[in-house]
Amino acid sequence: MLLRGKMKKLEEFNLKEIKGIIHYESNNFIVCSHGLYSNRDSRKYLELVELAKNEGISCVRFDFRGCGKSKGNFSYNLEERYKDLKNVISYVEKKFKNASFSLFGSSFGGMVSIVYAARNNVTSIAILSTPAKIELEGKKIDIQPYIKNCSNVLIIHGKKDELVESKNAYTIYREAKEPKKLILLNADHSFSQEEERMKALEEVIKWIKRYLH
Repeated sequence: MLLRGKMKKLEEFNLKEIKGIIHYESNNFIVCSHGLYSNRDSRKYLELVELAKNEGISCVRFDFRGCGKSKGNFSYNLEERYKDLKNVISYVEKKFKNASFSLFGSSFGGMVSIVYAARNNVTSIAILSTPAKIELEGKKIDIQPYIKNCSNVLIIHGKKDELVESKNAYTIYREAKEPKKLILLNADHSFSQEEERMKALEEVIKWIKRYLH
């Protein structure tokens, strides 16, 4: 187990085509998955890093292939993005023994996070503005079968979401296992208003702290 004093607070990594950043505080990690056309430098992830730091929690930000600073082909495929998330977490797992992982995903990144949580061991999961099902490039993507295998789930959605109707949040909440929580805020899809965005992020940190070992 690495001691905090021997680890750089910020470390960039490059996994072939995937580029990311580790903000190290402890072996409790939040792994952030951005939306379809977004990237790791979205305000919500930068602000989450600061809130997590105050609680002694590490954060991992990365760009899916074809997004942000990462190379490779952009993909609408849920399985391809799942592979990216799995590769990132596997890298961190090998680097930090006895690490625990919580997931934070926004929009399509929330869908990817749900799939990962359904297939792997995570401490908790928090999702923002996430569809229960969506059609991209003529293909239907439905995460409801995965949601049934997820617990410790926080679902946050904006009442003014112009891209993903709030009924998606209710669907995800209904299908998820206990414990679970649903919060609706007065926000748009990207939580562009700072006050609502900070409310959401503070709820994320509270939820994740609840399930830390």
